Amino acid sequence: MDYVTGAKGFIGKHLTARLDDFVAVPHFDIHKTDFSPAKRVFFLSAYGNMADHENENAIIRANILDLIHTLRTVDWEHIESFVFISTSSVKLKIQTMYSRTKKAAEEILLAYTEKYEAPITIIRPFSVTGVGEQENHLIPTLIRSVKNDTFINLAPDPKHDFIDVEDVVDGILNLSRNRARGVFELGTGQSYSNKEVLRVVERLMGKQANITLVNSLRPYDSDTWVSTNFRARGWGWYPQKSLEDSIKEMVDAE
Repeated sequence: MDYVTGAKGFIGKHLTARLDDFVAVPHFDIHKTDFSPAKRVFFLSAYGNMADHENENAIIRANILDLIHTLRTVDWEHIESFVFISTSSVKLKIQTMYSRTKKAAEEILLAYTEKYEAPITIIRPFSVTGVGEQENHLIPTLIRSVKNDTFINLAPDPKHDFIDVEDVVDGILNLSRNRARGVFELGTGQSYSNKEVLRVVERLMGKQANITLVNSLRPYDSDTWVSTNFRARGWGWYPQKSLEDSIKEMVDAE
């Protein structure tokens, strides 16, 4: 039996669509769930990665305390795989409460890996995009702006390494199946600026967005946010979809 936390999230919905037999553990039930029967655990739940996630206690609970409870109830002698979804923002020069707690979680997991020789896979996805992405993220916002002629502000220079959600799920399942230990980044190794993404959206939709260019929208935006860890490819995983493929699918799904 597989256990999945964060099953209702963006990645979680795509992951569980490809699992045959699983228990979805709601965020508010993690602290009272016994994970000892689990064959595999996919810990996807998180809090703090949205602009309106400001409750520090909730961030610490979701990213650290719930994880610690889960680790204490897992049967490390019999579990086949434990996958933890971290964040690529742990690499940014400007850190947040969210990224700091995710980094702390990584260190705790590495300690368990060393103590129990546990099959723990830590995954840092980069900018996950695709059908069903959160509405307030860049690409869905740009698509709505073009479609509905709604006004938005856009910082043109920040760059992201966009990775399609189905490629991320492929990576999760591949690394879990191989019981790969350690930290793995899931990204393409290629970055696109917000302005370049805008041009792709406009070209695919045949219409311009209604935007005003601004210098910055987020203090932690970066022009060097790109995957440099390609360990997952050593296990046979490789991203299949281009950014344009992902955006086209999102446009068609509107």
